[in-house]
Amino acid sequence: MSGERQTVAGAYLQIAAHEQLCAERYRGINEKLSWVLGGMAAMVLALLAWSLVQLYRLEPLRWRGEAEGPRAAAVEVSAPAVSRTR
Repeated sequence: MSGERQTVAGAYLQIAAHEQLCAERYRGINEKLSWVLGGMAAMVLALLAWSLVQLYRLEPLRWRGEAEGPRAAAVEVSAPAVSRTR
């Protein structure tokens, strides 16, 4: 510490300067945070829009599938060869 004598008025001036510095820092953080939150909200909306487009594009396939009805899969089953040797 310096050999100068601290006064109450000087202490209040230092506190005021510190408060001003903190206010500037907070303002900068708040501005950046608002940009980040806005970007995240835009990304969520874009993802929602993309998913709705995907569902809309699949709708004709669903209608066509329902119109054709369920299809039975043809499976050919053959019995295994059995040898009877004694």
